[in-house]
Amino acid sequence: MTEKKIVLPGDKLSTSEELLSGDGTFEEDGIIRSSQIGTYVVDNQNKRAKVKAVTSMPVLLKRGDIVLAEVRMMRSSMIIADVIHVIGSKREISGDTNGTLRVSEISKGYVKDPSDAFSLGDIFRARVTQVKPSIQLETKDNEFGVIKGFCSKCRNSLIKKDNILECKNCGNKERRLTSNDFGTFDPNNL
Repeated sequence: MTEKKIVLPGDKLSTSEELLSGDGTFEEDGIIRSSQIGTYVVDNQNKRAKVKAVTSMPVLLKRGDIVLAEVRMMRSSMIIADVIHVIGSKREISGDTNGTLRVSEISKGYVKDPSDAFSLGDIFRARVTQVKPSIQLETKDNEFGVIKGFCSKCRNSLIKKDNILECKNCGNKERRLTSNDFGTFDPNNL
């Protein structure tokens, strides 16, 4: 790859006869232009014009992303959640962050009602299975599920004892679909 110069959105980089449009570029009427502020780079091996961003861009969700989400609403066939973080990213999520976790996508086994696996306010890890037209999530593997749960009676944090979650404050016992690292999840290692 050969680096050239700093370019602005809309700057002419090349023609579509010379190079293909790559990351950070777009083609318009046979002209390849920059779509962002960055350093113009020519990938000679793949014959592509690219622009490497100067500033870090907000994260756009994509299929396969591992995310953290917070349960906002429970229905009989689904959970509505706010996607709050993409694992491995230090930036905020751009665009819509409302996701849906359908009851059929909660577990490999049968789940009758989402309230058997989640509760309002729970923070859980999931995989994005669809982004457009709406964000769809799934929690079918052991690494997915609730990483931090809250008591449905007093809203204090729950701790895991065997396969039951217990509230130290009021003694309430509840069940959740927990991730394999429930209680040991470290938010500093995102």
